[in-house]
Parts: sequence; structure tokens; C-alpha cells
Amino acid sequence: MIRSATCFSKMATMISGSSLLLLGACEKPSSQALASPPPAEQNRSGQLTSGLQFKQRQIEFLNRIRDADPQKQVIDRAMLNEQNELGLILDRSVEMNRIPDLMRTMLTQMAREFPGQDLTVIAYTPSNPPRKVGTAYLNSRTKEMNYVPEY
Repeated sequence: MIRSATCFSKMATMISGSSLLLLGACEKPSSQALASPPPAEQNRSGQLTSGLQFKQRQIEFLNRIRDADPQKQVIDRAMLNEQNELGLILDRSVEMNRIPDLMRTMLTQMAREFPGQDLTVIAYTPSNPPRKVGTAYLNSRTKEMNYVPEY
């Protein structure tokens, strides 16, 4: 419990210094996944480039999250889906009362990386299958953050 609290404090400090808090159990994506498109698809270059740049930003965001906590003391896995919703599988040592602060921190970091977008962060238990414990939302227009616990 003390180890978890110490790690949470250290990670919060890293976040304020523009580092990110999350990590993932998934491997870092290879640059092969971002290879140049086939010639037929290069005609739609504006749309394709924009999509590839967005995907690259997502990958970089997840890698910063993973690099911030290589020991996985707070988050076991972090992933972004097609709707740019961040899913976090939390470590068993994370106390339920700490989750809202963690979610607010993650929304703040996501808002910096993906400005002008409504954002969602969903926290899960490390069970099999993972069980949702809470969802945080950021309204990009009003900058209002809401957390809805599931327990």
C-alpha cells in the first residue's frame, strides 16, 4: 500500500513535468505499421496523411504513458480505440478513492495531445475479463470533466 502511494506520488510528479502516467503491457508498435501507403491510396494523400499522423500521435501518446511507469505499479495496460477512448487496466494496488484523480490527470494529458476533442477514459480492474470501475469524460467545448464510478 505504501509502495503504491509512493509510486502514485512519483508518477503524478512526472505528469506535471509533462510526462504521462500510464503504461501498457502491449509492445510498442513498430514503425512498419506506419509505412507509406500503396500507390493507389496515395491519391487520397490529404485524408490518408491526416489519418496516419493521428495514428502516430496516438502511438506516441501511449508510448509516453508506458515509459512513465515501466514497473506497472499503477496501470497494467493502456490502449486507445478507434474513437480515441483511452482504456486503462489498473494495477490491483490502486485504491478506489485514487481513481478519480488518476482519470482527471489522464484527461488533462489527453486534452493537451488531442485538443478540441471530447475525450473519454475508462478504468478497468485487472480481472479476467476486466471489469469497468469508472469512466471519465471531458467536454472539449466547456472543458468540464466528469467521473462516473461503476461500483
